[in-house]
Amino acid sequence: MKVLVIQNKMIGDVLTSTVICETIKKHQPNWEIHYMIQPNTLAVVENNPFIDKIVFFEPQKHKGFFKLISFGTSLASEKYDAVIDAYGKWESILPAYFCGAKIRIGFKKWYTSLLFTNIIIQEKNVEGSAVYHRLQLVEALLKTKPEIIFPKIYLTDTEINEAKIAMKERLDPALKIIMISVLGSGKSKSLPPEKMAETLNIIAEQEVQLLFNFMPNQQDEAKVIYDLCKPQTQQKIVFDFYTKGLRAFLAILSQCDALIGNEGGAVNMAKALNIKTFTIFSPWINKSSWNMLSDKENHIAVHLKDYFPDLYENKHPKEFKGKSLELYDKLDSNLYKESLQEFVKRISL
Repeated sequence: MKVLVIQNKMIGDVLTSTVICETIKKHQPNWEIHYMIQPNTLAVVENNPFIDKIVFFEPQKHKGFFKLISFGTSLASEKYDAVIDAYGKWESILPAYFCGAKIRIGFKKWYTSLLFTNIIIQEKNVEGSAVYHRLQLVEALLKTKPEIIFPKIYLTDTEINEAKIAMKERLDPALKIIMISVLGSGKSKSLPPEKMAETLNIIAEQEVQLLFNFMPNQQDEAKVIYDLCKPQTQQKIVFDFYTKGLRAFLAILSQCDALIGNEGGAVNMAKALNIKTFTIFSPWINKSSWNMLSDKENHIAVHLKDYFPDLYENKHPKEFKGKSLELYDKLDSNLYKESLQEFVKRISL
């Protein structure tokens, strides 16, 4: 049997949906699993042993209703037996429908019942719903409830050795290394500069090294945060440790002792590499959806809702997207200072 799994868009989503491929392959080792993703997300699925072939969806090339249909029909030559759409938007729904697979599985929307053979209603109020809901799709195909697993990233020995060499040239091997997710994907998902600087000052109370992680187009914003830090904190920050590509970054991350900072793709990647994390969620992001592998020691996550539950009473966090900056004002670093200090002390031992 040949199965196509579709997950367009963000790196964190693409990484998370690899649990679909892994679960199917573990239950049916002889099935052929193809994974449709966007080219810019390839790094997190390279060398994954549960994926037989990568199919690229190129947003600009396949833009528009008719081009999506044409792209879908071009997949018919693969003769897929089943397709699982984990994305659930027209960019995935139309290719899923027109690829010719007899079994088409996706989430329930008002229009998907006309195009899919199996419609999945997402269960509510479940922890780690980002993984749980994807495994609901798998359950519809395998006809059995799979165990909960978490995504993994697979690096080569060469990539790891190159990272070790690069880090040895710039960093003190005697000190613990903490990657800092200093900025989120946008202002609504980023701790404001003053608050991030306060957070970095707390971390720097211990003898550690801090690697700033940010996109090239975010350098000026990252520099603002650096300038707001205490001089003694700045001395512990390695601001310009650049990597050539996402795979190189992943290899560097795999050699860090922890990642601390804004919730986002970097946190998901750290967890997939078995790196300890301390995550600060944006006030409008649903913590229960993405808080995978949470525990009280290795993976700590904080959210405004933890401290002001009444603000969210009978409301979903997404309803507060437009007020994220206003709500960030309430997320004072003193609220999570003790928890963060304890986390860093455990890392520093």
